[in-house]
Amino acid sequence: MSSNKPLRKKRKPPYFEVYGEWFDSPAYRDLSLPARCLLMEFQHIYRPGRNGRLSISVRRAMERLGCAKTTAQDAFDELTEHGFIKLNHHEMWQERKAREWILTFEPLNNKEPSDKWQEWKPGEPVFSSPGKRTRPRKAA
Repeated sequence: MSSNKPLRKKRKPPYFEVYGEWFDSPAYRDLSLPARCLLMEFQHIYRPGRNGRLSISVRRAMERLGCAKTTAQDAFDELTEHGFIKLNHHEMWQERKAREWILTFEPLNNKEPSDKWQEWKPGEPVFSSPGKRTRPRKAA
């Protein structure tokens, strides 16, 4: 007797969900590939009760994404401006502590997710990026 059930291999945790509502959103679709990959890195370290204390340094992002420092910094900026992550605590380089972030599509302190990514519109950042580099103005 054969079963028509598809075979599924049991996978070991940790695992994470990709929510269709943000995956298909204009905010997500506008992200660069490094920013999308960095979002997956944040999901990989997320655990219930840890939101707001998620920490990935720029150096670690460079290693995990296999990219240059500016590309990693730009990925943080994009995720912030598109409302997927929000800065919770600044870095303390003297203590070798990286910034701590909030995933806006996950619960925080037993409250519903803020889903700030839904507010994103082209040219209108949801949050300002803490490390955003501005180009110097050219002399007129």
